[in-house]
Amino acid sequence: MNKSILILVTLVTILFTGKTLYDITSDRKQVILSAERLSRGFASALNEHAIRTFSNTENTLDALIQDIQSISPHGLPSENQLHEMLVGSMRKSPFSPILFVAAPAGNLYAASSEYPARSVNLSDREYFQHHLKTPDEGVYISRPLVNRLTGVRSIFLTKRLSNPDGSLRMVVGISIDPLYFSEYYRTIELGRNDRIFLFRKDGAILATGPFNEKFMEKTIPSSLFKSGLPKVSHAGTFRLEHGVVDQTSRIVSYRYSGLYPVASFVSLREEDVLARWRNRSFKSAGGALLLVLLVGTLGLLVYRQIKELKQSEDKYSLIVTTANEGIWMLDAEQQITFVNPRVTDMFGYPPDEMIGRMIADFMCPDELPDHESRMRFRKQGVAERYERRFLHRDGSEVWTVISAAALIDDEDGYQGVVAMCVDISDRKKSEKRQARLEEELRQAHKMEAVGIMAGGMAHDFNNLLQSILGYVFLAKMSAAPDSEVQEFLGEAEKISGQVCDLSQQLLLLSRGGVTMLRAASLPPLILTHVSSALEGTPINVEFDLPADMPLVTIDESLMKQVFLHLTTNAIETMTQGGTLRISGATLTISLKHELPLPLGDYVHISFSDTGAGISAEHLPKIFDPYFTTKEKRSEKGMGLGLALCHTIIRKHKGIIRASSLVGEGATFNIYLPVTGADAPSTLPLQDQ
Repeated sequence: MNKSILILVTLVTILFTGKTLYDITSDRKQVILSAERLSRGFASALNEHAIRTFSNTENTLDALIQDIQSISPHGLPSENQLHEMLVGSMRKSPFSPILFVAAPAGNLYAASSEYPARSVNLSDREYFQHHLKTPDEGVYISRPLVNRLTGVRSIFLTKRLSNPDGSLRMVVGISIDPLYFSEYYRTIELGRNDRIFLFRKDGAILATGPFNEKFMEKTIPSSLFKSGLPKVSHAGTFRLEHGVVDQTSRIVSYRYSGLYPVASFVSLREEDVLARWRNRSFKSAGGALLLVLLVGTLGLLVYRQIKELKQSEDKYSLIVTTANEGIWMLDAEQQITFVNPRVTDMFGYPPDEMIGRMIADFMCPDELPDHESRMRFRKQGVAERYERRFLHRDGSEVWTVISAAALIDDEDGYQGVVAMCVDISDRKKSEKRQARLEEELRQAHKMEAVGIMAGGMAHDFNNLLQSILGYVFLAKMSAAPDSEVQEFLGEAEKISGQVCDLSQQLLLLSRGGVTMLRAASLPPLILTHVSSALEGTPINVEFDLPADMPLVTIDESLMKQVFLHLTTNAIETMTQGGTLRISGATLTISLKHELPLPLGDYVHISFSDTGAGISAEHLPKIFDPYFTTKEKRSEKGMGLGLALCHTIIRKHKGIIRASSLVGEGATFNIYLPVTGADAPSTLPLQDQ
């Protein structure tokens, strides 16, 4: 026991010490990251200010140049005219700058600050040399130079105006006081040892914060670029071991302007950034020491509590693991924290694939709204007993009865859910199978009743039609061969023929008509009649019918009617074109298929179209006689086609099923027993 306590105390001490060191290190890292984010934000703000300043200044220059061009497209206007323009432009600028014009020889020609302009030679200025050598009429930003008119250091933005022959016509410039930038930099809350620089891409310093006159003629040393400032990136942050000003370690962020050859540069002294971190680190280390001392004091109590909890856990674990009911626990976020072996048997997942996942991941999707509703009751402390469907790992549904209760803590409130479940899948399958068989029996009785009525009507129709056709025949013999009456009588004879066909369908509906049975292969029958029916239609057909499909015992003339009705149905639902997919396979029916058929081998034929689909409201009625959603004209609107298909397939000891979603087409599945030793041994319930 003493050894265990010693090991525990030692481990806890190591953990606390390691955690403290980790926290201190992480805190330092976060402080540095925060400082880097801050410096990047400052660099972006300074860059935007520089762009705005230079852009406004360039706009003033452009407006002035436009005025000069309007009064004199070549040569130099009079100094008086230029002076008035320069003064007018100066008043529009927010910087109160000095605007000037230099002649091609380099002498000052006009200035906004005085008239007449004194004789000042500007030919040695870097901006004049640039424009003299470069025909580019873009803006040039000079380094801070002492203004020869005011004696104050200024940044000059200049542009070249050229003569039609390309020679230098004049240089137009405007000054910006570097203090304008420095005053703005004072509004940014930085430490007293932090620095701001605005420099050109060649390293020439344009402005500083705080302002420092001695830096105005300096250039950022190339060693700074080599230590981490990429020349190709428009922005970045890096560490500088020796700063430009005081040689201290710095956190530096920069941002290049995309419009002007300048960059904003923010330098934070690392020692100042980490000052508060050092204070926190000392406090954290002291706190960790106190915690280590407390751990040693509480070690014995913890050991005793763990032992008691272990005994209690073993007792309840034995009960839970041997229970015949499935038991699971959820946390407050509905994540599974525990499952017993019965749950894993029920759902087919090992415990490690369930623990940590949401309980909703294992539910049928349509159960989720009810699940969320019940979870709200659980958070209120309400216990319930209800049914719920889950998905087994193999995709099958698992029906359960759940008894669920909330885990409530007196102090922290709702902590999760504990639930017990019993598998009732077999009972549900039996209920579902019974309901389906009852529906099949009801449909068979309905078809039988309708068939009897249809048979009587068909006999009467036939007698009447024979009389009508006889009189039509006599009338045609009496009428002139080329008369209009012959045409009318021909139409009457045609319509009577259609009614006769309808009568034959009614007789087929009443009797089933299975008279000439023989073993046959379905693929040739389908390929021949479906292809013929689709000729001249905008519908593509895809066949997937294995040549080695087993034979089935059928009346070919009646089975042809089934395939033609299904094809016609597809044509009518895909009036603008589409695809009809017909596939076949051999299927061994077992209990898991839940089909109302004897066990054994069947041929499965599927007709699937890409039409408008069938609504959920109409789907249960489509095999009912006389049910149709089409206009009732001739036999197309009588609703007998699918009813005949149902009757014929049923008389062949098979079934036909339909499935559909609106807008996604419809699928008709036919199941027919194979011929031979593998044929089902008993008849379906509806034929028994």
